[in-house]
Amino acid sequence: MKNTTFYIDNFFYTKQTDNIDVSFIPPIIRRKLSPLDKVFLLSINNIPTDNIEELVFSSAFGEITRLDNIIQQYKEFNEVSPAQFSGSVHNYPAGFYTLYKKINIPYYAIASGKNSISAGLIKAIFSSKKNVLFSYADKVSVSCMIKKEKGKIHCRFNPESTHCENEFESFVDFLEGKNNVFQTDMGYFERIYK
Repeated sequence: MKNTTFYIDNFFYTKQTDNIDVSFIPPIIRRKLSPLDKVFLLSINNIPTDNIEELVFSSAFGEITRLDNIIQQYKEFNEVSPAQFSGSVHNYPAGFYTLYKKINIPYYAIASGKNSISAGLIKAIFSSKKNVLFSYADKVSVSCMIKKEKGKIHCRFNPESTHCENEFESFVDFLEGKNNVFQTDMGYFERIYK
């Protein structure tokens, strides 16, 4: 990997874990959403999707709650609900979003433990596409548009690793301009000022 420049355009995050307002989703669909689905949809729905060419979804644990329910169901009843199973896979939120929005684009699901935000960002910035929608979701969520040309925040990625205790908080501070550098175990991202 080498240093590369990119832009971040439009971002939204939520630290909310209860009473998440997803009233923009029809009730018949909304009742089936998991807590992960809700935080993901809340943050990604606030990003304009004009000219989106690719989606990178990142999550350390994915649909772990649904998976745990399936395991318990199997232990108790020796059977598994197909509907529950289809919603338990790691890439479910990304697939659901593209179907719901009727967007025919490639998407990727990334899981890299505590480095899931930085791993997803690296995938997004090294994409061959010019406009990549990036979203991270676990109990919290952050989404942003990664662009190759012209955006609000001009950035550079350097693969020299540093250390980060909490990627979510550090990345949000970086987006808000509280920190000029977002340091991670996989490299660091810095703002470029002209």
